[in-house]
Amino acid sequence: MSSMKSFKASHAMLPRSVLVLLAVPEESRGPLTAELVAAGHVVRNWQPDEPVPPQAAVAIVDGLAGIEAASQAQCHLLALLDASETSRFLDFVRLPSDFVLKPTRHDEVAARVTHLAVQPTWRERTMHRLFALAIERTSDVIEVTDPQARFQYVNPAYERTLGIPRSEAIGKTPAELVRSDYHPPEFWKKLDETLQRGETYQGTLVSRSRAGRQVHLDTTITPIADRRGRFTHHVGVKRDITERLERAEAMLQANRALEKARDAALAASRAKSEFLANMSHELRTPLNAIIGYSEMLMDDLGDPTSQMHEDLKRIRSAGGHLLTLIDDVLDISKIEADRVDILTENIAVSDLVGSVEETIRPLAEANKNQFVATIEEGVTLVRADRTRLRQVLFNLVSNANKFTKGGTVSLTARSIEKDGARWVELDVTDTGIGITKEQQAKLFQPFVQADSSTTREYGGTGLGLVICKRLTEMMGGSIELESEKGRGTTIRVCIPPGDTKPDSEAPMRDDDAGHAPVVLVIDDEENDRELVARVLAKRGFHVEVASSGQAGIELAARLKPAAIVLDVNMPRMSGWDVLSALKLSEKTSSIPVVMLTVMHQEEIGRALGAVDYLIKPLQPRALVEVLRRHVPTDTGRVLVVEDDEPTRELMTRTLRSAGHVVVEAENGKIALDRLAEAAPQVIVLDLMMPVMDGMMFLHHLRAMEAYANVPVIVATAQILTDADRAQLAASAQQIIEKKAHSRSELLSLIADEIRARIGEGAPLSESEVTSE
Repeated sequence: MSSMKSFKASHAMLPRSVLVLLAVPEESRGPLTAELVAAGHVVRNWQPDEPVPPQAAVAIVDGLAGIEAASQAQCHLLALLDASETSRFLDFVRLPSDFVLKPTRHDEVAARVTHLAVQPTWRERTMHRLFALAIERTSDVIEVTDPQARFQYVNPAYERTLGIPRSEAIGKTPAELVRSDYHPPEFWKKLDETLQRGETYQGTLVSRSRAGRQVHLDTTITPIADRRGRFTHHVGVKRDITERLERAEAMLQANRALEKARDAALAASRAKSEFLANMSHELRTPLNAIIGYSEMLMDDLGDPTSQMHEDLKRIRSAGGHLLTLIDDVLDISKIEADRVDILTENIAVSDLVGSVEETIRPLAEANKNQFVATIEEGVTLVRADRTRLRQVLFNLVSNANKFTKGGTVSLTARSIEKDGARWVELDVTDTGIGITKEQQAKLFQPFVQADSSTTREYGGTGLGLVICKRLTEMMGGSIELESEKGRGTTIRVCIPPGDTKPDSEAPMRDDDAGHAPVVLVIDDEENDRELVARVLAKRGFHVEVASSGQAGIELAARLKPAAIVLDVNMPRMSGWDVLSALKLSEKTSSIPVVMLTVMHQEEIGRALGAVDYLIKPLQPRALVEVLRRHVPTDTGRVLVVEDDEPTRELMTRTLRSAGHVVVEAENGKIALDRLAEAAPQVIVLDLMMPVMDGMMFLHHLRAMEAYANVPVIVATAQILTDADRAQLAASAQQIIEKKAHSRSELLSLIADEIRARIGEGAPLSESEVTSE
């Protein structure tokens, strides 16, 4: 009866009726139904296969079978009471806290049903408290207004956000509490119309706090209607996004400042680039004239032992040194400005080493150093920028030569294993002064040398190794240094390998053989033969080769070459035997033969009829000069377009001394007028000129059909961009920089172009040559 007392005590808390579902045996159903009805419940007999009415509150079942049926009927939201004595109830319930076990009397069943009916009411109250707590604690503003926009409720976030006490807000409209002029009347009119249509408003409202702070609120306002569809309230949820917008604005301002700074930096970079280009032109042009005129005066002077000759050598050396310093400063500036263009291609290592050797050997001899170049077996190609890799190697070899006196400087190319491929390692080794471990750490820092006394004694900017390192890395390679004080230095340059066929090794053109002088190379050593052939082919000669003396004699009789380059040490038939046979034959006796051998027996060679005698290893420049002395040189009309008068005069005198007819023009406009007087076979063109620059001249030149194919050699001190090079590549045959050795290089290039053109057009008449 204690249960019934509990039932009566809590009866006031019960709803009017609780639907009770019964699934118990017939004999127990009558007394139990009467008891429940007396307690005010609505009772209905329920079969497990029937749907559960939505207003049902409790299901009374009989034993295990009833529990299982109720579970399968998805009654897990009901409270289940078992009227039997089973003890396996928990095996089937899904929410154990909602179930009560084994009532023993009808009145106890009624009491328990009463308590189970009261439990949802307590849960609802708990949920209401939870919802209220969530609304009170949220950082978002939550407002409830009546249709006249008077506040019925605001949460604490309202007071925190706007600084207006909640008690002051209740019963007032927002307009009465906050003066905000941020939105026009039309804005509020449209907002009201949206809510009157029963639609939800979403947007940003700008308000003002009690302290006067501007507050941006991300707002959602939803109208609430009663059962008859009348709008009784509006619920607003607002989030303060002021700080977020301020951060976004600050970020926007920072980005604008960065963009402004970037634009300023780009403008400064462009100004720096223009300055470097102009400075390059203005400094290099007079220096080239100084160097060129000193070389010309030395040639004209004749006597290499005179004091004047020594003075001229000093002038040339000082000019070259100054030009090197200027080049270093400009190079490091371009590297730091990321304006260095790397154009990778396959390069024959033999060409590369030969080119460096040709340039460095005279410098090594001046320092009484022996220069040794070695290419180990299997080394053929590297993948790099031809100009930049040559610059790196020449810089390193020059450095080694500068710090070595009366010793040995070597350049060795070998193949090494790296990253699963065969890379090419180029080692520059000297027996010079060397440096300590401590000093090595400073070597790759700009404008720093290992020892300050080094600068005073040897000169330099301290930029050479920095430039070498950065250029090597830009080509995908690496550079390492080993040195010991007083024992010399080795610098290893590691470069990626090339493909199977060099890009630089273009096949010999068929038309070259028709008008280029033919030189026959007779040498049993394949490497030596290939190196000589490459050097001469690059200088405009058509080269044929023979690997034995007998083959050479037969080729000479058939081809009648303009000259023959002959080795001495060959099997079966020596060079002396070949030379004798050539001179005894009427077909070949008049062909000039140049001996190129390791044998120091010049008197024998000349006695047998050789015109000149050179000692291996090959010095390309010396060989080319010898051949040009003995091979007839084609001459032609050359148009020199150059605004700097000393440079133009130097080019003119140099070209005329080689037998060319030279026409001068100081700018592009005058050069166009000169074309009408006589068509040139080659044009030598500067780029930076007044009135009409070189680029504009090229544009007009190529637009004229008569001059569309005239070879143009661009000789400039201007720093060229990618766009410049691309534009010139379509219109010019050669691009060379005006540097210390440009006099001989320019003459060589012009001679090659004239030789290539002479077969396509008629040669100049004697009257045309003498009239100039």
